Amino acid sequence: MHGRVKVRTTAEQEEIKKKERAKKLIHYRTAITEIFRKRESKIWDDELLLLTEKILLQNSDVYTLWNIRREVFQNNKNSNWSDEEYTSMLEKELTLTENCLKNNPKSYSVWHQRWWVMEYIQKPDWEKELTLCTKCLNLDERNFHCWDYRQYVVEKAGISDHAEYEFSTTKILNNFSNYSSWHYRSKILTKLFYNDSEETPVMQQKREEELELVMNATFTDPNDSSAWFYQRWLLDNYKPKLHSILWRSRVTKDMVVAVFDSDISGQSGNISLSVDNNKIDIQWKSYREKTFSKVWTGILSTSLENLSELQNVHINIKDKNYQLHYSQKESAWIYKSNPLIINENHNKEQLNEQLESYKQLAKMEPNNKWAILIGIFLMKKIDFIHFNNIILDDLNTLSRIDFLRSNYYKDLRSKYLLEYTFKKLWEEENDSEMQKKIDLSGLNLTTLRNSQYFTFFEEVNLSANNLETSLNQLSNFQYCKKLSLSSNQIKSLKHFPTLSNLEFLSLRNNELSDINEILDLIKRHNLMKLDLRDNPIYDLYKNDLDIAKVIQTNVILI
Repeated sequence: MHGRVKVRTTAEQEEIKKKERAKKLIHYRTAITEIFRKRESKIWDDELLLLTEKILLQNSDVYTLWNIRREVFQNNKNSNWSDEEYTSMLEKELTLTENCLKNNPKSYSVWHQRWWVMEYIQKPDWEKELTLCTKCLNLDERNFHCWDYRQYVVEKAGISDHAEYEFSTTKILNNFSNYSSWHYRSKILTKLFYNDSEETPVMQQKREEELELVMNATFTDPNDSSAWFYQRWLLDNYKPKLHSILWRSRVTKDMVVAVFDSDISGQSGNISLSVDNNKIDIQWKSYREKTFSKVWTGILSTSLENLSELQNVHINIKDKNYQLHYSQKESAWIYKSNPLIINENHNKEQLNEQLESYKQLAKMEPNNKWAILIGIFLMKKIDFIHFNNIILDDLNTLSRIDFLRSNYYKDLRSKYLLEYTFKKLWEEENDSEMQKKIDLSGLNLTTLRNSQYFTFFEEVNLSANNLETSLNQLSNFQYCKKLSLSSNQIKSLKHFPTLSNLEFLSLRNNELSDINEILDLIKRHNLMKLDLRDNPIYDLYKNDLDIAKVIQTNVILI
């Protein structure tokens, strides 16, 4: 048996590892205790640097230790260290961070420490930093911490955007599966090929070239998400410059309601109403007094008499005037715009060619969610109304083949359905009216995105949907008098907002069982009729007469 290496049993190996870990833990605790003792006592000596260095070389993500090292530098500068010593210590810190990066190249704390050193060192060597970034990215092209640091170094070193554009091209062509490279490229494109006259951050010709590049990438590796995300950015990054901030407004003799496409502040001076060149005193309010909101309501300090005889009514938002006109049918001054009618600056021929290509890819790989999803975005850009039914069918397909994200696809389907319905409804309006009714029943809606567009409806039918978790989105239904939420699988009314004008509410065929929630709902509203049939609450109280006794209200229960 002589000369044969003894093989330790698993139990023995585990025992040895356990003892080693215990020993390391004792050393770690002892060092940490001493480090914080020195910090508490403000002892900023070399031993503190040595203790923190030993731990950071083992675990560079302990950001508190990097903070302590910076405190040592700051407390010794101009007091214990000369300028030469301070510079020398900074250079040693660069060496430490580089050694730490060898063990953990994706440590946020280390890259931040290196950035801090480069801000304070007297003669930073940006070429060396650029070489370090290139070396790290050659080892791991997806190191987004390094990409961020490179962006900082490039700016300091004065490297041209064109050179970085070529660098990103090289990296992408070497490996299409590199989300960090695509993201870095998007930042360069918006600077290098920006055109202020267009409504996209990248010039049209360059955007078309990028669409071709990214399509090649998606066909090379259809299952990798990196290029697909970049393509979605190219298609979605559209911000209309001339589009109205104000969507609709309605001014009656006592009230003004202003609805916006995005959240804005209602603070004094940001929104104002002028009538015949006189600024009206208004205290603007949002639901639940939010600082930023899409819907603002104001009660006029003085009633406007003879509305039809007024000459000039306009709303000013951020120094831009919106002229209202008097509507005989509405008996109010109104303003209307259509946010869904947008002429995006896209090459429709190119988009159609890409759509056909992705349809072929989807046939070859029917379970590839990306090809179907990008196809949906392309159809929405090309002709949303024409492709509406196909888009909805494809979203249903995605819900099946990508079940883990089915809720996302269902919400996206709801968003598109609402946009389609709103657009068709607004096309039927004339300039002097606002539709008062909308029927969205039986559409399997899961969310009410852009709920500000419901503001002026007085009758809304949302029955036979799946809005049990979206009741909070009803907060903009302040004009609504008649609302149906029957058959929505609603289990609780905790998040049901207070709707000031609500008179009739149907909650029939849901899963409500808490009488206290019903009582609270009635207390917060001036309801005339409430439908609670086919809820568990009915089984609990036998019939509607028993419920009426418990509620003790003048509300008519159907």
